[in-house]
Amino acid sequence: MKVDNPLSREFLITYPKEAARVLEQVPDEHVSALFNELPLQIGAPVLASMLPEKAVACFLMFSDVFVEKLVNVLPINSLARIYRLLSNTKQVELLAFLSQKSRSELRRYMAYSPSSAGALLNPLVDLLPENITVADAIRRIEQTEHTVSCNIYIVSETHKLMGVVELGKLFITDHHIRLRDIMKRKTLSIPAHVTASTLLLHPGWKTQRKLPMVERDGTLIGVLDYSYLQEMVGDADGMVVDDPLENLLSLAGLYWLSLAQLLDSILGIARTDTGEKK
Repeated sequence: MKVDNPLSREFLITYPKEAARVLEQVPDEHVSALFNELPLQIGAPVLASMLPEKAVACFLMFSDVFVEKLVNVLPINSLARIYRLLSNTKQVELLAFLSQKSRSELRRYMAYSPSSAGALLNPLVDLLPENITVADAIRRIEQTEHTVSCNIYIVSETHKLMGVVELGKLFITDHHIRLRDIMKRKTLSIPAHVTASTLLLHPGWKTQRKLPMVERDGTLIGVLDYSYLQEMVGDADGMVVDDPLENLLSLAGLYWLSLAQLLDSILGIARTDTGEKK
């Protein structure tokens, strides 16, 4: 994609979200080079639409001159997605580039009470856009450098949590189907601003060890790990909290016990029938 190509420029201007999906599959260095040549009014909306990890990878390759201009025109929610995934050193550098107004807006946007769920947020989360195909999703996963979790969260074009897809399901599904058509829409999530101690009884822990965390508007901002929550909050007021893994094992134990009893009953009936025939 060449900057001086009128069709490319028109595509970037008119369809920034679609352009973001395309650029997410292009090597970071090429995307970075493209952004460095783009006018801010064209590049900023595209970068704001990109998935966080890709946006950060490109962001780290930008020149300081470009970064200083870019961070002051990006929407605060988009800037926050990038900021969360940066190292502490890079976060300090980013803040230095911001105007006083933008710095205050960013801090206010990311302000979580020390006792809130947001204070325990893990911003590293596996997510994919809802409008891509299964084939595209598998290709992206194969290119991911880290180990992908079993649950992949699906987001809208505005980064709102829409559902979840199990990793294994992708490999047995028609590759032409889009993720929005196979995702599980009823996804238990955690509001970032609720008190962390109240989450110990969240029903999602019955089956999951990690749950997605969302902002007030439904934007996916990360995950919360059950063990980390329990470590930081403890058993509130001496409350006994079940471990989700133990619950699953208990369910499995009940299943096999029930199956064994059923087989025993069937075999008992079979033995009785055989005895009667004799």
